[in-house]
Amino acid sequence: MFADACEKAMKFTRPVIISTRSIDGSTTSGCAAFVIINRDGWFMTAGHVFDSFVKLKEDKAKIDELESLNQAPHSSMRKEIKKDPKWLTNQSFWWGWDGIRVGEVYVNREIDVAVGRFEGFKPEWISEYPVFKDPSKMRPGTSLCRIGFPFIDSSTDFDEKTQNFRIRPGVLPMAFFPNDGIHTRNVLTGRSKDGDFEMLYVETSTPGLKGQSGGPIFDRNCNIAGLQVRTAHMPLGFSPSVQYKGDMIIENQFLNVGIGIHVKTLLAILDSRGVKYACEGDDQGFRIVD
Repeated sequence: MFADACEKAMKFTRPVIISTRSIDGSTTSGCAAFVIINRDGWFMTAGHVFDSFVKLKEDKAKIDELESLNQAPHSSMRKEIKKDPKWLTNQSFWWGWDGIRVGEVYVNREIDVAVGRFEGFKPEWISEYPVFKDPSKMRPGTSLCRIGFPFIDSSTDFDEKTQNFRIRPGVLPMAFFPNDGIHTRNVLTGRSKDGDFEMLYVETSTPGLKGQSGGPIFDRNCNIAGLQVRTAHMPLGFSPSVQYKGDMIIENQFLNVGIGIHVKTLLAILDSRGVKYACEGDDQGFRIVD
């Protein structure tokens, strides 16, 4: 059902690997997805992809403040203030290709979206760019699919000499993983605090998976209906009991559903940033919006 659509989506959906290092030397890495929107190198992803970058800046400010206090006059007369071993000292993104970086980015954490533009991007890297679904044609019951990079070990190592992260051998290339469902409901949570955008989301009958955040939700024609950002856990009201090692355990049952930013909100954000995109609409199948 979605073979042709997935083949198209794989052309403009890429992985981003996020790596961090803490004061105690421990490192973490994770993977998300992003969508290249146009030939100018504009992209969109989930806003929480940038959380570690924000934390790095906050932690560096704390580190600088503590070092200043510990080096101040008379600091030797009191006990040294210790740093949190989990404060970040290094953070890095790998955006699907070597040699590119984010030149500008708009992050709205309330909506959970990020829209940015790459420096060093080459248009020929993408053989087919996305088409966004006409928001007026979004109907509950429509078959939808999402794609991303779950179930992947995206491990990286930190090189102390170069102060850079290195992706471990065998991590790349990353395999795509699609899962389908239907558009169950639209979820409206009001307007953003700045009043600029309606916070409208599309709910799907299947959950988004770790590694699919920031990836596209699309119909059978590969028109983008939303951007995956989180999974909600809906209580079913069933609490069966099961015996385990002699104890009776009550198990609450939940339905896991996917939540993606609705295409109506996505297009409003792209319009506000002056980003060009292709949209389903006229007799030719799409129109280019400048």
